[in-house]
Amino acid sequence: KMAYFEAQVVFTEEIPTKNGVREKKTRRSFLVECDSVSVAEARVNEVLKDSPYSFEVKVVKESKIVEVI
Repeated sequence: KMAYFEAQVVFTEEIPTKNGVREKKTRRSFLVECDSVSVAEARVNEVLKDSPYSFEVKVVKESKIVEVI
């Protein structure tokens, strides 16, 4: 049974400043249609593997969204 899963991902961007490098963390949410948490996490990692920023999948949970119209 397919369902929607929400994956929260934190991206870490390194911003050069006059005093060195500062890390900026940005949280983004992705909606994945699949059948399990582990598949959702794997898909997010696959899609983001070429991201210019390092990232970490923090949370994957089943979404309350039932359908995209």
